[in-house]
Amino acid sequence: MVYVGVVAHVCGIPTEAIEAGIHREFPGRKAKAAEINIAAAAAGREWAEANLSHEYPYRVEPIDATRDQILIEGNKAAALGVLFGGTSVLTWYPITPSSSLAEYSEDFLKKHRVEPDGKRTFAVVQAEDELAAIGMAIGAGWAGARSLTATSGPGISLMTEFVGMAYFAEIPVVIIDVQRMGPSTGLPTRTSQGDVAKLHLLGHGDCRQIVLIPGSVGECYSMTVEALDLAQEFQTPVFVATDLDLGMNLWLTDPFPYPETPIRRGKVLNAADLERLGKFERYRDVDNDGVCYRTIPGTEHPLAAYFTRGTGHNEKSGYSERPDDWKKNLDRLALKLETARGRIPKPVIDLQPGASVGLIAFGSTHWALVEARDILRDRGVETSYCRIRSLPFADEVLAFAAKHERVYVIEQNRDGQVYHLLRAEVPGKVADRMISVTHYDGTPASADVILAPILAREHAGTVRQAPQVEPIVEEPSAE
Repeated sequence: MVYVGVVAHVCGIPTEAIEAGIHREFPGRKAKAAEINIAAAAAGREWAEANLSHEYPYRVEPIDATRDQILIEGNKAAALGVLFGGTSVLTWYPITPSSSLAEYSEDFLKKHRVEPDGKRTFAVVQAEDELAAIGMAIGAGWAGARSLTATSGPGISLMTEFVGMAYFAEIPVVIIDVQRMGPSTGLPTRTSQGDVAKLHLLGHGDCRQIVLIPGSVGECYSMTVEALDLAQEFQTPVFVATDLDLGMNLWLTDPFPYPETPIRRGKVLNAADLERLGKFERYRDVDNDGVCYRTIPGTEHPLAAYFTRGTGHNEKSGYSERPDDWKKNLDRLALKLETARGRIPKPVIDLQPGASVGLIAFGSTHWALVEARDILRDRGVETSYCRIRSLPFADEVLAFAAKHERVYVIEQNRDGQVYHLLRAEVPGKVADRMISVTHYDGTPASADVILAPILAREHAGTVRQAPQVEPIVEEPSAE
């Protein structure tokens, strides 16, 4: 709080604003604590006034109160998505930087999802670890609930086997990953985009997962709602990949729209449907889109029951080790992902006619990229921009890459994860045009770190070429 007082002096924040903020944090019975903190902030301001310069280039001014905007962090926005998306089961284990998302969600659910008689229409469970959290969420999804859990990178690692089971048994669940710096425990209070490839490929064997990537607090809200729909529509785990910068910092945004479309629960058969059909096989692809029909446990009809299997199974959900059953299942799951490719959020594309340079980014990097793009254009480098919003890549992303002579892929991880995922999906000639620009020191990307490598290359007139490898010539042995 002493530091708050110093910052208030440096930035020109009025004393009454600091005091109002402290009173907001310590209401009611905590008034005594508020007074102690106010005194500490005042001491900091007094010290700064006596010891620091009064001439600084920047000052803070109040926002115009007439602006119809809100100040909110991504975790709270996602928590509103949890509420308005119809989540009925939330499981979680505390981990920075996702804990506040679950805490906000519980507060909203307690306020808005309790019947007049006091009955709750939701369950929130703080589990003993991430394994238990994802297991509970998957069990709830199997039982018909709209279930969700929130975590960060280390928690995702622990959830891997359960997620693979949900993928193969085809159980809906949503996992929000507020990314932080790794590897290992890494830097829990620093931001990163280092989990994206892991989320998309999570699981052993042939797994590919749906990943939604918000680029704003507004999308933290809307994509959480959409993820809950997609999970039930495609009967699969769906990830929402935010990051610490987006999740824990305050952002100015327009108010969020109330969801206008009804909740989508996908292909669920009730007793009347089963009676009409006279037949039900859990893993049969009736519509040739990879998505099968399911029943909810407890449906009162003789045809409703089936075995849910994370092991090999046939269309009737019976155990099977037959090679043709196994291959048919994997091919159908791949088809389901292709169906989802047309349903998940499309990229946002700013295509400039005649531009030779394309920029690709995603998530919170968007804001620095927009500034960098404008500077590049001011300096004569005409550019187009594609913001990826989901995995698998939409066809529009691949087409964007093919339209430009050089394509810079900007991301906040060391190894260029999305860059490599893109190269795996585009033709070889297009892949050779792609250039990775990475930032991975734990701080949010700025326009400067994006501009430096791009301007150096563009002004030098160089284009990335595939490395030339000299053939190895073995000398004959003495023998």
